[in-house]
Amino acid sequence: MSLLDPRSVIVMSAFLALVTMLILVSLRRSVSTQIKGVGEWITADAGFLFAVVLLNLRGTVHPFLGVAVANTLIVVAVLLFGHGLRRFYGEQPALRPLALSGAAFFTCVSFVTFVMHSYPLRLALVTASLLCAFVLALWHLSRHATGTFGERVTQFALVLPVVGILLRLLTVGEVGSQSQLFQSSTVQSLYVASLGAGVLSAGVGFILMINERTRTELEKLAHSLERTTQELRQQNEVKSKFLAYAGHDIRQPLQAIHFQLAGLMDSGLDPKQKKTASMMESSVNALTDLLDSLLDISKLDAGAIKPYLKPVDLDIVLAQLVQEFMPQASAKGLRLKLRLPRDEVTVLTDERLLSSMLRNLLGNAIKYTQQGGVLVAVRRVTQGFKVQVWDTGIGIPEEHLEQVFEEYYQIDNPQRDRSKGLGLGLAIVRRISALLDLNLACRSRPGKGTVMEITLPAATQPSAAAADDVPLVRLDLSGTRVVVVEDTTEVAQALSQWLQSQGARVSHYLTAEEALAAPGIETADFYLSDYRLPGRMNGLDFLQSLQAQAPDEIQAVLLTGDTSSQFIERVAASGWPILFKPVKPRELKAFLKLLQTSAGSPGLL
Repeated sequence: MSLLDPRSVIVMSAFLALVTMLILVSLRRSVSTQIKGVGEWITADAGFLFAVVLLNLRGTVHPFLGVAVANTLIVVAVLLFGHGLRRFYGEQPALRPLALSGAAFFTCVSFVTFVMHSYPLRLALVTASLLCAFVLALWHLSRHATGTFGERVTQFALVLPVVGILLRLLTVGEVGSQSQLFQSSTVQSLYVASLGAGVLSAGVGFILMINERTRTELEKLAHSLERTTQELRQQNEVKSKFLAYAGHDIRQPLQAIHFQLAGLMDSGLDPKQKKTASMMESSVNALTDLLDSLLDISKLDAGAIKPYLKPVDLDIVLAQLVQEFMPQASAKGLRLKLRLPRDEVTVLTDERLLSSMLRNLLGNAIKYTQQGGVLVAVRRVTQGFKVQVWDTGIGIPEEHLEQVFEEYYQIDNPQRDRSKGLGLGLAIVRRISALLDLNLACRSRPGKGTVMEITLPAATQPSAAAADDVPLVRLDLSGTRVVVVEDTTEVAQALSQWLQSQGARVSHYLTAEEALAAPGIETADFYLSDYRLPGRMNGLDFLQSLQAQAPDEIQAVLLTGDTSSQFIERVAASGWPILFKPVKPRELKAFLKLLQTSAGSPGLL
């Protein structure tokens, strides 16, 4: 069988068309959904392949299949090819004209073949129909073509069969009364070869057009992302400048408040007034620190803020935060507890940024908890230490767990009620955790509560950045006098022994009246008092009376096992650090270290 034999040309064309169709099927799974027309081209290729099978079986199948159906499939395949081209370029052509054209062609071919029995007329009809279909597809392509390589290949693929079809039309009057599809003639071979080569080249051209369109879309997407990134960068710069200017204006009244408070505290206040002013100063300092963190966070995108890592005594940071939020928790009738591991907790981090993170987490936990309490816990893990903030609040639905860390996102505040906050707390937490390269996690059950946790690296040795820092605070009670007011003998003995093991001189009293009557009671360094005491005075009354007669502010911790609402309401604004029994030595140690730090005790090492 010669390579120019029509049957050989048809078989080779069918094989190559099958390969092209498989490539198109593979591309369809990966190309953008914006690229249309691939399905039409695959269907056209499949129709052409089916027609080739019928043509090759013409001698063994009914003429209805081998002639009418096969020729109709070829013509419809070319029309469908043009339909796919139009969709590729964004048009939305209807399928009805294509179906009507196919039906009309099928009717005409069937009539000429089985009624008129005229092969020359059938050949002229088929050839002319193919010519119209290819010319129509070429016209659709030429209307949209921009001169890409894939479009040029496709144009050539459509011109090639047009030439072969025209040559066949010129010789249609020379054919006999019998079919010459597989007759070895130059004209017939060129005619069949032009059709096969046209279909194959069109498939290759379309594949190239798909790749070119995909590359163009990717380039457009890259340019769009670049423009968006540039716009976001510019917006961030504008925001940073605005916050810088606004920060300056906000700092001015804060600076005035600092000086006014300092003058007020030096104006001879009585102990109660002095304590109130001290609490105001603590709140103003917290506000200043929070403002500094907010303004610093605004500069993170520009890389202007670098974390200052140093070994940090986590005990003091957490004790200070618990004391800061105790009035807020007590005012809502909530228990706020601190739980620390037995060993020292020293982490390598930026203390100010870490405090800002934990302050936001604690504030959120108390805000969204109506009953129960909040627990701040630290436990040792392989990576260092994990700080957890547990609450028994409203919880967060699972579908909102990621969104709550976005700016201005508040689940229960769709009306943007400013009294419920701005929705920036958790966004700040996430941004700081990313800056410090900390693992931030959240677990929650609606109606049960939430736990937020941060994993911090342990400070195994001082970093280079911390070489000039003040050494970490260690609890050393050597030379200090501690007054313990506790009516339970076993508790008093155990507490006194522990304090003495830390180097303290301990004075123990059973009642508040007995302690107040002791000479020099107001000169002790620290006071640890139970709340419920025998006699007329409780622990809170004792501390307030002692403060009234002391020349300076006393350093005290109130111990209690009372969690009644009446007690919580009473101690809400007291300002004294409160530890709930059973008190673990590590928690008490953390608060004593905090008191040492705030009082500038000589016990600091």
